[in-house]
Amino acid sequence: MALEIEKIVNKHESALKKYRGLYVFADLLATFLVLYALFVLLNMRDIFLMFPTFEPYTGAKYSILGSEIVFETLGLIITGFILSLILTAIRHLRAEKKDAISFIEEKYPVLKERMRTAYDNRNTDNIIVRDLIGGVIIDSRPVNSSVFLNRKKLAKDVLVTVFAVVVLAYVAQTGYQTTFSPTDFSEVIENLPFAGSNSDLVSVEENGGTSSDPQDNSELFGEPAVIVVEGKDVDLKIPPGAGQGFTSQEEGEQNNESFIQSDIYNPEAIASQSYYENLPEGYRSVIQSYFEQLAEE
Repeated sequence: MALEIEKIVNKHESALKKYRGLYVFADLLATFLVLYALFVLLNMRDIFLMFPTFEPYTGAKYSILGSEIVFETLGLIITGFILSLILTAIRHLRAEKKDAISFIEEKYPVLKERMRTAYDNRNTDNIIVRDLIGGVIIDSRPVNSSVFLNRKKLAKDVLVTVFAVVVLAYVAQTGYQTTFSPTDFSEVIENLPFAGSNSDLVSVEENGGTSSDPQDNSELFGEPAVIVVEGKDVDLKIPPGAGQGFTSQEEGEQNNESFIQSDIYNPEAIASQSYYENLPEGYRSVIQSYFEQLAEE
């Protein structure tokens, strides 16, 4: 009797696993077709043009199963399949899983708690356990493995699959596609006002420096530098704000001299004769003719 109850439970467990595999396949197919239909409608094949790595392969054709497939189409198929695998795995790993006994007890109240108790104590040999197992075997004969099939879930996946196929057929027949393209994102990113691009906080001056709010730069020079000249320590310190050189603006002398602009030179002016007094006797005529020639020029 223990072997018979094990055979019944194992048969239903095997049927339940097959149905779960069917759910996974239906979900994967529906998810893949929906994603691929969206990729086609949204011109996602243009995304390969945005990456220099794929640029040499764009437009290339590959022969698969006797038909030629463009690189962009093959890339969309692979990308959609990978995303479908990830989404389907996440959805089914997080789903609550029941064993076959829980499903049978839920569908057949007459076996509730009895079937599980009989299966857990199948290796126990006494009159009570034998009577329980015998009753469970008799009551489980009407149980059909089709009770594990979730028809609503399967019908939902079939409807989604049919809808995606119809959309793909319509696009293939009419060539309809939206005006959206992934390349539009590159233009949007280039037009984004990134922080600091038009900042007015710091402006570059013509001499290469920057202008900003006045700050105390007295601590920028750090500790005074000490140099050694002929065995003697010399304290070399640049005062803050002194500019170039080593002389402080406070100690330097400032001369406010005023200058008088000279008159405009008159080419017809005659040279003064006062220089005759200081000229040597032998060279007076030579020097005089020299300056007269300079005046004429």
